[in-house]
Amino acid sequence: MNDKKKNNLDEVNLVQALSDIVNTDKLSELEYETDVCKIKIVKHSNPIFSNVPSVENQTINTVPVEKENKTITTSEKYNNKHPGAINSPMVGTAYSASEPGKDPFIKINSSVIKGDTLLIIEAMKVMNTITAHKSGKVAFIGFEDGQPIEFDQLLIVIE
Repeated sequence: MNDKKKNNLDEVNLVQALSDIVNTDKLSELEYETDVCKIKIVKHSNPIFSNVPSVENQTINTVPVEKENKTITTSEKYNNKHPGAINSPMVGTAYSASEPGKDPFIKINSSVIKGDTLLIIEAMKVMNTITAHKSGKVAFIGFEDGQPIEFDQLLIVIE
């Protein structure tokens, strides 16, 4: 086997091993960096009300690292610093409706008014209502009903 094919196989095996670690250890993100490459694996949850079904639940970015320590960034459309972002104030479980089987509080492109209930986060057996901090249109939903969420995780973007 020539060196190029062997290196490609080694890279594929490395990415697979890192993906397995993310899945078995239930991590949401993992980064691996050497002088030659940088691998970042991020496990995304699909928005519960998306009109487009998602085929993959992981994004794997492999970026060569430059010797001069230049920063390589990727822009995301929404992040938790967005002006309309609603981030999780706690660790818990997110619920999109008041009860199982009921209609969700919000959907993509639905209009909300300041103070409207957006979701409920259960933390330590207490149901915490998360409300809209401004009026607008729901542009992004970053959780699934019943999904465990982390502190400061991007949950919703209102534009």
